[in-house]
Amino acid sequence: MSTTTPMSKTLLILTTVLCFALTPMIANAGTRLSEGDQRAIRAAALDYAEGWYNGDRARMERSLHDALAKRAYLPDAAGQRQLSQMDKATLLSANKPENAARYAKAPKRAEVLILSGFGNAASVRLDMDDWVDYMHVLRTEKGAWRIVNVLWELKPKEKNTASLD
Repeated sequence: MSTTTPMSKTLLILTTVLCFALTPMIANAGTRLSEGDQRAIRAAALDYAEGWYNGDRARMERSLHDALAKRAYLPDAAGQRQLSQMDKATLLSANKPENAARYAKAPKRAEVLILSGFGNAASVRLDMDDWVDYMHVLRTEKGAWRIVNVLWELKPKEKNTASLD
């Protein structure tokens, strides 16, 4: 004999329906960005990466905010870690047309992961061939997503363990 009452069945059905209805909201709670915003953020990150690989300053520039700050905490010649900093103009001047030949045979990895987002701000991880960029991206007054901060780190070089014998 079942002890389920009509009221408990109704409560169970309502709870189940509510869970299914809230699942998309819970799944997107970390991003809270529309699909269009996510596409635009990915496009900005790819313009940055592919613009670098191809030596295409114009493509890279369209992804950058005028107040860009790009930093890395890297070892200097003596092995002491130092904070290096670039602004938008410095980064763009380092992006040379010769990059296209330099990276011609490279994998040109550019994997974009939107870590989090809310309103007009997002955090993004961009994995490239030899480094990882952590970016802060913002939506401008005109609705475009632009990279405003980049903190990057070189990937460790893999040691060649192949024998020469």
